[in-house]
Amino acid sequence: MLLRKGTDSDLPKIISLLRISLGESLIPKSEALWKWKHENNPFGPSPVLVAEVDGEIIGVRAFLQWEFLLGSTLVKACRAVDTAIHPDFQGKGIFTKLTLTLIDQLKREGFDLIFNTPNADSMPGYLKMGWEKWGKLPLKLDFHLSIGKNKHPIQPESWSKILHLVEQIEHLGNFSGANQTNLKPGYLKWRYLDCPLFPYYYISDYKSFLLFYRIKESKMGRELRITDLFILDGLEKEQKIHLNKSLSYFQKLSGARFTSFSGLQYPEQKALNLGALPIFNAGPYVTLRKVKQDLDLQNLDWRWSLGDLEVF
Repeated sequence: MLLRKGTDSDLPKIISLLRISLGESLIPKSEALWKWKHENNPFGPSPVLVAEVDGEIIGVRAFLQWEFLLGSTLVKACRAVDTAIHPDFQGKGIFTKLTLTLIDQLKREGFDLIFNTPNADSMPGYLKMGWEKWGKLPLKLDFHLSIGKNKHPIQPESWSKILHLVEQIEHLGNFSGANQTNLKPGYLKWRYLDCPLFPYYYISDYKSFLLFYRIKESKMGRELRITDLFILDGLEKEQKIHLNKSLSYFQKLSGARFTSFSGLQYPEQKALNLGALPIFNAGPYVTLRKVKQDLDLQNLDWRWSLGDLEVF
């Protein structure tokens, strides 16, 4: 068995392997999605390894590049995402070999950490390979029991309306001073406008705040998920009223049963009012893997948004 770096010419075989191994699901296996995620990412192309037997690709492991800013310090990260092993070769340790080999590559290339949100089935395997449990992302939830069952009828507004505001936000960089995603030029467009999986919407006054959200069907009902909120400066009373009235309007328009927002970010912002319920540890389970040995992952001041940790 040969382990080697994936190349552009491998893409059709990689997509075929993903379909054979994982089947189709809510996240389609397509070349368009792969290219958006692993080639067009503003943080850089994904490190990809393939396992090959007799010229056929029987395994693939890809890490999505990411960057965090801790104050002014850049933290180079990867998110463990796409992986597949051909059914005929499963149970032979190939997933582990691919993953550990890719980690060795990241060490040589100067990365600091890996993060991901594994499910209950994959969690034990990651822990055996050195991942640490950080815990569930805290969520601020606001329920709308009186809202009806309308479907979200609108199309995303033109990106051109917020282009100048996006450029300001990305220029300012670290809003919180904590450990947050590096808002490098092009990130927000890639993450929200260009995402091929589902539409994202925004709420903005076009000068001082920008809120991104999407509508998601869940076991608890339709969810209005606030994925990111950016505020350029302290909002005046009128701007806060505008933001909350706009959010209430879209909650009703969508028929959302509840709204969700990162519980790591909600206490720091002073603009949104999402009710009196406490913050719950109800979000995705986050695990971390040290690549740079002197990094204390558990004690970093994380401020993940739901947009950082959504599965895509």
